[in-house]
Amino acid sequence: ESPLWLNVLFSCSAETVGNTEPSIVSVEVGESVTLNCTSALIDKSKTAYWFKHRLEHKPQEVGYKLGEKNASLLNPFKDSKSGFELKKVGSWVSLSIKQVQKEDEGMYFCGSISENSVNFSTGTFLAVSDHFNISVLQTPALQSVPPGEAVNLQCTVLSEIRSAELRVFWIRSAAGSSFPEIIFTHHNSSSSSSSSRQCEISSSKHSSVYNFSPNIPNNHHAATYYCAVETCGRIIIGNGTTVDLRNWIFYLRWLLSWLWLWV
Repeated sequence: ESPLWLNVLFSCSAETVGNTEPSIVSVEVGESVTLNCTSALIDKSKTAYWFKHRLEHKPQEVGYKLGEKNASLLNPFKDSKSGFELKKVGSWVSLSIKQVQKEDEGMYFCGSISENSVNFSTGTFLAVSDHFNISVLQTPALQSVPPGEAVNLQCTVLSEIRSAELRVFWIRSAAGSSFPEIIFTHHNSSSSSSSSRQCEISSSKHSSVYNFSPNIPNNHHAATYYCAVETCGRIIIGNGTTVDLRNWIFYLRWLLSWLWLWV
């Protein structure tokens, strides 16, 4: 039998709404995290929901809150040692995890349901890293390019794990997009066989540099690009590089004024 929220979804109009969280949040095991959703509870007639979704799995309902009533968590989140909690803060319904575990990793999104409308946030991906000593550094933090040109992104990975056992990929998170998307993967020479053997940790640091040059033809590609490293079942995400389109009119005016000085 289909859950109530699915029945409601197909019987009324649906709309995607924004939330206050960045599209990707990275924490370590044992840390606490709070995800907020300003649109989840607008008035007393609406029921606010939180969901979790992992790749190749069905969405799971974390819990819900009906108007002024107490929030209810559903299993397995209710009995999880992570300490899930739903709380109303003003018009927000926040989802807190007191001690994040690796299995808590995934996409979290909130929604509100009333008699004739369903609203969902675009979602926040919660990336959980263990206490592996891996650093992912991206440069630059901000890059501006004219439309149609490529942008040069660089990712430096410093780890105790051999680079052949790391899967490095790039994620694009554009404003207004439903979910972040994987757009490029670096293939290491032994990546096809490394997944079948245990991760080998060495006492020395290994430094690897990965370059990526995507073309930025329009505003859809002007986004934040994250370098992500997957190893031993864990994902570590870099600080991100925000790419925007240079104001072409301003650039043209500057170029004309420069040429005028030399005429």
